[in-house]
Amino acid sequence: MHRSTPRCLSRMTLRIFGASLFFSHMLFAQSSVAQSAMVESPLSNQEREIINWVAEQEDEMVALLERLTNINTGTLNKAGVTEVIGLLNTELLQLGFDSRSLAGDVIDMPSCPGSEYTLDVADHLLATKAGEGKRLLMIGHVDTVFPLDSPFQTFSREGDIAYGPGVSDMKGGLVVMLYALKALNHFGELEDKAISILLNSDEEVGSLSSRKYVEQQAALHDYGLVYESSGNNRLTRARKGLGQARFVVNGRASHAGGAHQQGRSAIKELAYKIVQIENMTDYESGVTVNVGVINGGEARNTIAPCAEALVDLRYPEPQQGLDAVKRWEEIFSSVYSYPVDSGELSTNSWTSLHRPPKIPTEQSDLLLNKTIAIGKLLGQELTVTDSGGGTDGSLTQAAGLPTLDSLGSDGTGAHSKREQGRISSLVERAQLSVVLIGRLAKQP
Repeated sequence: MHRSTPRCLSRMTLRIFGASLFFSHMLFAQSSVAQSAMVESPLSNQEREIINWVAEQEDEMVALLERLTNINTGTLNKAGVTEVIGLLNTELLQLGFDSRSLAGDVIDMPSCPGSEYTLDVADHLLATKAGEGKRLLMIGHVDTVFPLDSPFQTFSREGDIAYGPGVSDMKGGLVVMLYALKALNHFGELEDKAISILLNSDEEVGSLSSRKYVEQQAALHDYGLVYESSGNNRLTRARKGLGQARFVVNGRASHAGGAHQQGRSAIKELAYKIVQIENMTDYESGVTVNVGVINGGEARNTIAPCAEALVDLRYPEPQQGLDAVKRWEEIFSSVYSYPVDSGELSTNSWTSLHRPPKIPTEQSDLLLNKTIAIGKLLGQELTVTDSGGGTDGSLTQAAGLPTLDSLGSDGTGAHSKREQGRISSLVERAQLSVVLIGRLAKQP
């Protein structure tokens, strides 16, 4: 069993992330006050030159987005993921970065016979460049949720809207990241900056392999910048923690007509367990649980010898995640479907709290508000939101690194065939990053 280790948090911090609307509204009000108080110095002449140069690169940015989108990078498509990482690595080497591969992992999970489930992910990439000033860690993921057999495979465009797998989550973000670096390099502003780029291959399945690398790098840097989509001009301040489970119920097969009583149905037991798991959802406390995928059985007229399910968990407070895993273990070890447990029903399980909650800190709020203030200088009206979705920014923030995790292009419909991105936001977010990186790096 794999469990993530939560940070030590005070009672007040935990209460902040409870379901109380009072605390939620109070925090947002405090953040709004901080935003209005944050003032950034006007753009310098050089900053104006750089952002003007970025605006001239839109066609190139769109061409790169199309190229990346048309390469399938479903998490388990190692060839496609490796191809895109190699493409981006070539670009980073040309910008003066040194790079090295970080080994991916093979993660075996319990499964029924014939539906073996193994996560075998591609290697990740770390590109680094020594320099002066604050050390910046820029993170992006290459994988998408769309496998090789998905009908949603190619890039298309209608006016200012791009469609395709990953255009916003997060190949658009990868384009933004790369062109911000290209812009700085073009004007000689990249050479003296201490920047690391971490591109991982497994974010969409929870960064189960890359987590250790993300946390290691978080300890070596001063600020974290994650290029997930900015949604609709929104920067995310706080996020729920995420967990997952895969469990397999083993029963005893028998003929559904001639020997029904002798069987022990894994599907029947799975159904009972699903009810118990789904009943863990508590909107008042902010905890939600979803059994998202089920599978089992051999034939209509056979008592099912095996059944399995995948479960998703979202939770505002670290302790809630630990409590949920404890409750899962109770459910997995119990038998609900037969009055007498003959020992013929058993459950194997795998669980992971793969994303801690992203708890705002004074430093991360300063980073957020600085970014919003820079956006105003550029004519970008950025708002603030909280999210139930997770990113690698939750890992870096929990490791103590002040992190902003929604610096990528605008987009909606992620994880569906409706995914789209606003093309003009590629330039906007790259311009935002150029100024932000330059100013953060020069801070004392």
